[in-house]
Amino acid sequence: MRLLAVYRGLPWPIGEGYHLRVLHLFRRLARRHQVHLLALVHEEAQRAKLPALADQGIFASIRLEELPRRRWLARAGTNFGLPAARSLLREFGGAAGRLGRLAADLRRDLGLDAGYVFDPWADVLWHEGGRELPTLLDVCDCRTLYYDRLLAAPDLGLGQRLRTLQLRRRFRALERFALRAYPVATAVSPQDREALLRLAPEARVEVVPNGVDLAMFSPDPAVAEDPLELLTFGNMDFQPNVDSAVRFARRILPLVRRRFPGVRFTVAGSNPAPAVQALAELDGVEVTGTVPELRPFINRAAMLVAPMRLGAGIKNKVLETLACGRPVVTSPAVAEALHPEAAAVLRLAENDEDFAAEVCRLLADPDERRRLGRRGREAMRRHHSWDAAATAYEALFAELAAGGATAPSA
Repeated sequence: MRLLAVYRGLPWPIGEGYHLRVLHLFRRLARRHQVHLLALVHEEAQRAKLPALADQGIFASIRLEELPRRRWLARAGTNFGLPAARSLLREFGGAAGRLGRLAADLRRDLGLDAGYVFDPWADVLWHEGGRELPTLLDVCDCRTLYYDRLLAAPDLGLGQRLRTLQLRRRFRALERFALRAYPVATAVSPQDREALLRLAPEARVEVVPNGVDLAMFSPDPAVAEDPLELLTFGNMDFQPNVDSAVRFARRILPLVRRRFPGVRFTVAGSNPAPAVQALAELDGVEVTGTVPELRPFINRAAMLVAPMRLGAGIKNKVLETLACGRPVVTSPAVAEALHPEAAAVLRLAENDEDFAAEVCRLLADPDERRRLGRRGREAMRRHHSWDAAATAYEALFAELAAGGATAPSA
């Protein structure tokens, strides 16, 4: 098949969550199919990523399509309750029609069979393109569910609550519009699928969970475990990660150190928010910022700790830690997104005291840490491989190419 991936910006570098999904999937699909990339760019910095991405050899061609200059008055309309999808289309005036014509041209010139669109802006802007080229919508994780969970946070301030309500209204409308515009959509977890179907019951939503690169994330016998080091990592300006790191450092770590005074907590990841940077002032806490490679940090740590209260979708940090053969202590909501065999390996707790108790139990039992690590890696091999995810997409693209699916709004 000849496939077109439509993405806002360029999916690079690979370490960022959404880029990671797109690149791993299409790297595997490109072994058997011809894959082209249409990148919708609106910032000069996005163009700078092109040489590094092209060097990966994933895409047979990469086309950069400049979006029109944003009309901020249309954006303001959304904030005053106007229909979000209509406002977004006005923000980028004329883009949808132009992309529709481009889709017809690319289908003819490249002999395209099916398309793939990712991003809650790109999917709305591409909806006319989806009429010219049968296109799969990859929602990945449901933004509406993300904002629902954020609103449930007990310590959300009034200003944050009002802004979150505004964003939830916006993304609820955008997701509903997109689900009705495409014949099939995908999400990373059953919980995200259920949330999407509440928005558009007539939509078709399939679950294709994220995988993990078992070669990149693997146990390393050359790296000795530090039995008193706890780790969390990720994009540290992402609110669910910020909340998790701050909560552990300020509320849970002191409880753990009552029993294990020498325990240290490392926060690794790019762009640490001010609240995360401030954690470095605490005794026993290190904030690294961006690191060249995560695997040594994972293999050295006794476990990953992720007391996450916010967010949606699947947590790549959990998959990557399990693939490295290290145990994970996290929140019950995180387990819901995993295959049951993988979820069974996690140690789960909701409140601070129970979370600290689970961490202490594992710190006291190195044999249990090793046992959970072995089971975790096996669960990743069996149920969370990128090859399996690519195979699922391959079947969906073949169905689209054969004309076997139509959009709910068609």
